[in-house]
Amino acid sequence: MGCTIHVETPRLTARDMHFVGFDNNGVVFDVSFMAYNNNGFDLDLRDMNANLWIEGNHVGSSVTTLAAHLPVRREVPVQARVTVPWQGAPAYLMAGLGQPVVNYQLRGEVTVQHYLSVRASFETAGQVPREFFLRGAQNGLNNVLQSVLPGMGVQMP
Repeated sequence: MGCTIHVETPRLTARDMHFVGFDNNGVVFDVSFMAYNNNGFDLDLRDMNANLWIEGNHVGSSVTTLAAHLPVRREVPVQARVTVPWQGAPAYLMAGLGQPVVNYQLRGEVTVQHYLSVRASFETAGQVPREFFLRGAQNGLNNVLQSVLPGMGVQMP
């Protein structure tokens, strides 16, 4: 006789996304989630694959390692870092320059670990002010300029 293990995928709700900075791989954002485990046993989140769209244009994806523990029937906050690769930069900078509010969509999957691995999907959408992207670009440019030419920088109105 066999035994069937049923793991209900946790409910993941993205709550907030904010700009962190730049690194060698691209533009970095932190995404806050609320995760709810409806199973009668604890689950662990292992990694996340996320894709970001800005104004309907896919600007890149990232795989992030997570270390989050989901207790039984409790909603807990989870923080993840998403990096948009540099090749997506023109799309989000053009979107940021073109209008006062920019629409975004973040979609992906998180690996849930118990006795076996299960993928849980999530999706969120929202709007951010143009300055969200422009200030990030300004800060990144200023950091580069400061490292090369101390005392120089870019100011935005």
